[in-house]
Amino acid sequence: MSTPVFKPASAMTFVNAEADRVRLSDFCRRVEGGEIVIDLSEVTQCDSAGLALLIESKRLGRDHNKTCRITGITPAIQSLAEFCRVQDILLT
Repeated sequence: MSTPVFKPASAMTFVNAEADRVRLSDFCRRVEGGEIVIDLSEVTQCDSAGLALLIESKRLGRDHNKTCRITGITPAIQSLAEFCRVQDILLT
């Protein structure tokens, strides 16, 4: 059985962060297994709301008894996470 993968919108911004949060919450509820992957490889934009969604994804995973692993972190997202001093949250 492969690990379920969630792909957020390509623009993880204030405009669509709430819709992605709802989709992610539903995804966590529906999938089986103890791990989910958030794949950021197709994300082209990310602002503070998108970063907050990534932090929230860790909590949603825990709330649904799942480990949440984030993959495909782009250099831009990594830089934003470092600037906001939350890079360790995303990598754990």
